[in-house]
Amino acid sequence: MSTQDRLKELARIKKESDEQKKKEWDAYLVRVEESKIAKQQKKQADSIEKSKVTTTVVKDDLGFTKCTSQELPYYKVKNLTTGLEEQVSFNDYIRKHIYKKFRYPEFAMDHEIQGRVLVYFIIDKEGNPQINDAVGPKNGLILEEEAARIIKSLPTAIPANCDGKPINISYAIPIMFQMEE
Repeated sequence: MSTQDRLKELARIKKESDEQKKKEWDAYLVRVEESKIAKQQKKQADSIEKSKVTTTVVKDDLGFTKCTSQELPYYKVKNLTTGLEEQVSFNDYIRKHIYKKFRYPEFAMDHEIQGRVLVYFIIDKEGNPQINDAVGPKNGLILEEEAARIIKSLPTAIPANCDGKPINISYAIPIMFQMEE
């Protein structure tokens, strides 16, 4: 095969690859739009539901729950050196958890999608994570999904409590997706 024929073949392969990448990107953008619509519908449904809920929780002047003693969620983990169980704060545990579970999505690398995703979630009365929302960069749905997967994979925590009763507690955690150059 001549050099010119090889160059033509390489150009044809590159063109096919570029076309495939464009098809993948277009299909992804459709998913992004569907996700935006679903989020808007969920927000509307949630606001309607919240307007129906009545609570008997004691609130202060600013609308916050009053507690005489409050404890944040935490984890009990076994110390590998001593073999004893020790208490680890939620913030310390989640930092290590994100580091261990983080995987940069291949699609995001191929299409150079990067940025910060802010995951809003609660640790419920049973100590389980419940994702409320994940907000990332424009067209960053794949990053939002990965950030939500990381948070959903948290093990059950010892829940927060207010005056000895378990309560839900809200968190917002930023996760950075940045490709190395």
